[in-house]
Amino acid sequence: MIKKKVVVREACLTLKILKRQSGSNQEIMSQGTTQNQKYKILFVDTERKVLASAKKIFAQSGYQIEVCDGAMRAADMVANNGPIAVVFTDERMRGMRGTELLEIVKRVSPNTVRVLTAAQVEDHIVEDIINKAEVYRFIRKPIDFNVALKVAKQGVSFYEQAVRNEHLDLALHEIEAEKDKIVREAAGLTARINKLKRSTLYWFGGILLVIGLAFGFNFYQEYLRQQDLQASSNNMGNWVAYKNHTALDTVNNLMWMTRDFRIIEKRYPTSWQEAMDWAQKMNARNYAGYSDWRLPTVAEYKNTFDPDRTKLAFDGNQEYPVGYPKPFESGGGYGFWTSERVGENSAKYFFFVGGYGRTEALNYGGPTMSVRLVRNLK
Repeated sequence: MIKKKVVVREACLTLKILKRQSGSNQEIMSQGTTQNQKYKILFVDTERKVLASAKKIFAQSGYQIEVCDGAMRAADMVANNGPIAVVFTDERMRGMRGTELLEIVKRVSPNTVRVLTAAQVEDHIVEDIINKAEVYRFIRKPIDFNVALKVAKQGVSFYEQAVRNEHLDLALHEIEAEKDKIVREAAGLTARINKLKRSTLYWFGGILLVIGLAFGFNFYQEYLRQQDLQASSNNMGNWVAYKNHTALDTVNNLMWMTRDFRIIEKRYPTSWQEAMDWAQKMNARNYAGYSDWRLPTVAEYKNTFDPDRTKLAFDGNQEYPVGYPKPFESGGGYGFWTSERVGENSAKYFFFVGGYGRTEALNYGGPTMSVRLVRNLK
């Protein structure tokens, strides 16, 4: 029954917070970002000496300080006497624990910064601090009010940022609504334009001209891009290296990434499926201006293998140099996933230390693994 009353009261508090949220947030935003302005601090404790000290010290520091010796009354104050920037509460309270009070505060006034004080911290308190109340700071009792003032100052800054973010979110929602309106109006305008285009051959001819110019412009841009790549290319035997981190194997007519998964993502792939998905990710990014990257085969990797092994992998181990071709960057993996699957649960990868293929489980996520993508020239 007590728990049911707490839930009902919490719902009422939430409604009160929502009703005054817009006006109170605007008031806080207009005050600026100076830490010593009149922000409300709520201090909750059963010890009268602690409350008296808190009221005196925080008031001298320029804060509006409210004190309270009961958890339920403190929840009412958050709803009715706000906005409150920071709440300090002792863990041992009458009626409910401090972490339970802060959990209510988190729901009814999410921007309020929550601070817990306690003489001892038990395991269940730590779990509630992290998982339920999301406490900003913990202060051990007896309270050092120099520490408490520092925490309050940091908490006010955190509170101000939360309010600003709230206003930014509201502005973004308004922008999205305006954008949707513009899109709808543009759609209606497009429909009218299309109707006019269909009415005469003149408009039809104009459309064809615009399309032709657009294709011509795109073709010209691609031509300039290719010319720029060729001008900055570097011939390395059977390879041509480009400044966009790609290299052309002129013997097999394949273009390769000179950087692998480890270098680009700064980690290793956790499975064969992630390596496969990475090709789609790079194509969505239009990596180096292309969207047809794929995983190589064992044979295609082998055609790139340099038996002189002049490159080093991600760990820089000189005892195990890797056989990357000269245009490729050092710092990648040892084993590289291929597109070749073996049965239902395995796939092949190429080992760039020995220069041969191996088979491993699809869910293998060893730190030596990587993947490098290739594309066929059209």
